[in-house]
Amino acid sequence: MVMPKKQLLFLEDEGYVLARVDEILAGFPHFEVTRESDAEKARALLDGKAFDVVLTDIYLRGASGLEFSFKAREKNKDACVVIIAGLDNADLAAKAVKEGAFDFVVKPPGLERLASILKLVTVVKGLAPQ
Repeated sequence: MVMPKKQLLFLEDEGYVLARVDEILAGFPHFEVTRESDAEKARALLDGKAFDVVLTDIYLRGASGLEFSFKAREKNKDACVVIIAGLDNADLAAKAVKEGAFDFVVKPPGLERLASILKLVTVVKGLAPQ
């Protein structure tokens, strides 16, 4: 029996971050990835569907990653939210972790940590394919 893929939502609007994170996500074929760069569409996605993992920029034009973190965990209390922040927003990202996000990475250098975080989430949350 084939297990359904785990749902990952990736919210980002900066091209270089999209490209780098897409490279990283290619190493995690057990995730079905939904990408969105529009805040209103992201809200609609989070209202309509439970995601296992949410990778979100701390700011998406017109919205905060903190809002998306809250909405994701409202729909799925076990959702793992990883905040992607610029260096100037690291304090805000740390606040997001205190409020329930799983972790945060600082772009661009910290994006390399994302693969490790996703491996950890996969094991800890039991998201690996059976």
